[in-house]
Amino acid sequence: VPAEIIYALDCVPLYLDLIPSRISEDSALTARFINLAETSANLTLCSLQTLNAGIMFSGELGLTPDAYVSLPIACDSARTACIEMGRLLNAPALHFDIPLRKSQTSLKYIRKQLEQLIVFLEEITGGKLDWKRVKHRLELYNRSAELIRECSELRAARPCPLSSHMAVWNELMNAFGPTEEMARLLQCEIDLCRERIGEDFSPCSGGEKHRVLLMHNLFRQGMALTTFLEREYGAVTVADGFCFGQRELFTELDDRDACLEIMCRRMHSGAMAHGAGVSGEELLDSIDGLLRVYGPDVIIFLGNRGCRHAWAATKMVSDAVQEKYGMPMLMLDTDNTDFRYKSEKDIRTLISEYMDTVVNKK
Repeated sequence: VPAEIIYALDCVPLYLDLIPSRISEDSALTARFINLAETSANLTLCSLQTLNAGIMFSGELGLTPDAYVSLPIACDSARTACIEMGRLLNAPALHFDIPLRKSQTSLKYIRKQLEQLIVFLEEITGGKLDWKRVKHRLELYNRSAELIRECSELRAARPCPLSSHMAVWNELMNAFGPTEEMARLLQCEIDLCRERIGEDFSPCSGGEKHRVLLMHNLFRQGMALTTFLEREYGAVTVADGFCFGQRELFTELDDRDACLEIMCRRMHSGAMAHGAGVSGEELLDSIDGLLRVYGPDVIIFLGNRGCRHAWAATKMVSDAVQEKYGMPMLMLDTDNTDFRYKSEKDIRTLISEYMDTVVNKK
């Protein structure tokens, strides 16, 4: 959802998926909310959506929103959850419908819904959208997008100065991209990377021995795993996330139509960040680019059991990478929110077996 418009109308977006990403590291708390939701919520929801529902059922969100806007990715669970959340929040709701087909007709369909969003938010706030205020937020977003691109490029250095947390930054961008705070956060990381590159520093205490491409669908323990790989194997995560690509900038800030067109394209392609709605060809192009730029020799895919639509394409990528580069890719069945399905210890054991028997075999 275009956060620039929300901020321009003096509203603050609460991005619900940020809540599971923060609390799921506490497996007991996560389990409590999921158990609570399973007594009343739709049983077809994945654990991430069930956790959000559990938070709503618990009454522990701590606030009552003035409106609810949803933009589901190309996933049955997400589409179902959007309606479920609207019911639980008991607030005026607007749900986007994003078509899978990539065409001008699809973009026109999204544009019509975007205009409806503006009217919807104006009615909620009692104000009118001022384009000068939108323009200010677009400038901030452009700044954050440029910084996140620079963050990713700096990791191509050898040794890599800092393990990647692109999945975290991409998630935060959805809510905080058009803010000064997001730009400051990214600038701090860039400054640290530059300093470390100048010192020839590696986060691996024994020096960089391996470079890891960690593909995952917003895996909540991703940062803990990068630390584990650095410590145990001298393996630095040069790129993480799923199908990460450069974000499109707003180039004609005074042209309302041009800017809204970019917002529509951004919403249309946003599902790629989760591996949903992406073609096998796009996946192959993305992986090929990452291999050429970052030169990883370790590829790990942490597949979420709630996102089975991505698995067939990933198997194809695994076969292609093996055939073209001679690199076996580890594919693990995990749950990106509920660690009762497969614990962090279990995941580390499987990664260790891969590193010891495949990557480091003599």
